[in-house]
Amino acid sequence: MDNLDSASIPGKIRALFFVCVLLLAIITASWGISKTAFENHECYVATAAREMLQNGEWVMPTYNGELRLQKTPLSYWLVAGLSQITGILDEFTARLPSVIFAVLSVAAILYFVDQWLGFRIAIMSALVWSTSYSYIYYAHNARPEMALTFFITLCFLSFYSAINESSRKSQIIYMLVFWVSFGLAMLAKGPMPLPLVVLPIFFYIVISRQWKKMPKLLPIVGPVIFLAIVLPWPLAVANKVNWDLVVWKQNFFDRFFGKYAYSNYPIYFYIPFIFSFVFPWVAFVPGALVSPFYKIWDKKRKVMLFLWLCFVANLLFLTVSGGKRKHYILPAMPAFAILIGILMEDMVFVRRAFTLKFAKNFLLCHIIFIIVLAVGSMIYVAIAKSEFLFIAISLGLIGLAMAGGITASFAKRKAALACGLIFTGYCILTICHISLSAPLNNNNYTKRFALAILKTVPATDDLVAYGYVSPRVVNYFGRPIRIIDDKSSIYERYNAGTWILATDGEMEELEQDGWLRKVYHNDKAEMRGQNRNTRGSLFHRLAPKVEDSF
Repeated sequence: MDNLDSASIPGKIRALFFVCVLLLAIITASWGISKTAFENHECYVATAAREMLQNGEWVMPTYNGELRLQKTPLSYWLVAGLSQITGILDEFTARLPSVIFAVLSVAAILYFVDQWLGFRIAIMSALVWSTSYSYIYYAHNARPEMALTFFITLCFLSFYSAINESSRKSQIIYMLVFWVSFGLAMLAKGPMPLPLVVLPIFFYIVISRQWKKMPKLLPIVGPVIFLAIVLPWPLAVANKVNWDLVVWKQNFFDRFFGKYAYSNYPIYFYIPFIFSFVFPWVAFVPGALVSPFYKIWDKKRKVMLFLWLCFVANLLFLTVSGGKRKHYILPAMPAFAILIGILMEDMVFVRRAFTLKFAKNFLLCHIIFIIVLAVGSMIYVAIAKSEFLFIAISLGLIGLAMAGGITASFAKRKAALACGLIFTGYCILTICHISLSAPLNNNNYTKRFALAILKTVPATDDLVAYGYVSPRVVNYFGRPIRIIDDKSSIYERYNAGTWILATDGEMEELEQDGWLRKVYHNDKAEMRGQNRNTRGSLFHRLAPKVEDSF
C-alpha cells in the first residue's frame, strides 16, 4: 500500500481492504452493546417502542403512559419493528439500529471519498471515523443520534457528488439519495436537519459560485419526495390532537432561542467536545481546522472546503443556539474525520503538504501523547479510583505495546504496517475497555433495582412513585409508573393497597414520617446528578419483606 496509488490497486485488493475496514467498523460499533444497562435517554426510545407494541399505536408515541411528541418517531419505529421480529426488546435490540447506521456511515465514506480523493484517503478517513470516541459511544447508544448522523452525512456526500457530476444519470441518482436521506433525517430527529444540512450547502454554493447548477438538482421533484417522507406523521399527529402543537413549538423553536431547556453554557462550549469526539486523533484537530486555506492541497482544496463548511457552518449555528448539548455536534463529525484522514494520508504516505521531518516529529509527538496518556491514566486511577486499577493497568499496557510497535514500524519505514497497528491496536483497546468496564457501569445498579421491583410487585397491582422515578426504572419495570408529588395522595394510595416507590430525598422524607412499611431497600438503586448513587425503597401495607437477590 505504501507505493500504490488508487488507480493501480487491483479490484480484489481494494475490495479486501474495504471489507477489512467495515469489519473493524462493525467491531468498534457493536462490541458489547448489550453489556451495559440503558441510560435515561435510551429508555425514552426503548419504553416508547415497547408501548407502541403494547397498545398498537404507531402514530402517537407514548412514554410511561403519556404522549411523547417531543421527538420524531423513526427511532421508536425501528426499535419496535426489530422487537416485533425478534420477540424481545432488550439492550441489543434497542441499540442495533445505531450499530447499523454507524457502519453504514463508514460504508458511505468509503464509497464517496474513494471517488473524490482515491482509495488510500478513503481507507484512512473511514478508519479515523470508525475508531473515534464519538463513533464508538453513539453506536453503543439507542438514542437517534447515530441515525441522524448517518442520514446527514449521506446528504452531504451525495450532494457534493451530484453537484460535481458530469453524467446526468448519476447526478439524478445522487440527488434522489440526497432528498430521501434528507427526509429520513427529519424523521430521525427533526427539525434539526434543516439548518444542519441547508446552511453548509448554502455557503458552499455561494462561495464556489455554483448557482447555475441548481436547476439540475431536482428542485421540484426533490422537495416533493422530501415532503412525502416528512409530512404524513406530523399531519396525522396534528389531526389527532386538534392542531394543539405547543409541544413542538417548545422543543423546536423555544429550544433554539434558549427559552426551553435552557443551558447557560459559554460560547466556546463545543470546542472541548471537538477534541473529545475525535479522540484519539486530537493532534490533527488544529491542522484540520485550517487545512482548506493552504494552496499546497491543489485539487483537493475544493472538496476540503466543502467538508470544512459542513463542519464549521454547523459549529457556528450550534454555538449561537440558546440550547446547547454536546451530542448536537455529532452529525458534523464524519466530515471532520475525512479532513483528518486527508492530513494523515499525506503525512504517512505522500508528504506533499508536510515535509518528512515535520511528519516524523508530528507522529512522534502523537505516539508520546499515547504513552503519556496511558501512564498518566494508570497513576490517576491508582490514586483516585482504585476499583478500576486492573482495567487501567490492562489498557495502559496495551497502549504502551501499541505505541512501541508503531514506533518500530515507522523506524523501519513501514508506513502501511504502522497504520495497520494504529487502527488495529485502537480496536483492541476499545474491545478491552468495553469488556472490562461494562460490569462496573452505574446504570447496572438501577437495572437490578428495577428488576427486583418487577419481581416483587404482582402484575395485577399498581405501583406509583413519590416525586420522581427515572426512565431506567420505568423501562426495566416494564409498565407505566405514575408519579405523584402530593404526599397526602401517596398515603391514601398506600392505605388502599398500592405499592409506593421512592428514592433519594423523597424516600428519606417518607422514612422520617414513619407511616409507611418498607418491604424492599437498595443502597445503590439510582444515579442522579454527576454519577451520584442514591438509595431507593419500596413500600407496601401488607407485603412481606424481600431479600435483594439481584
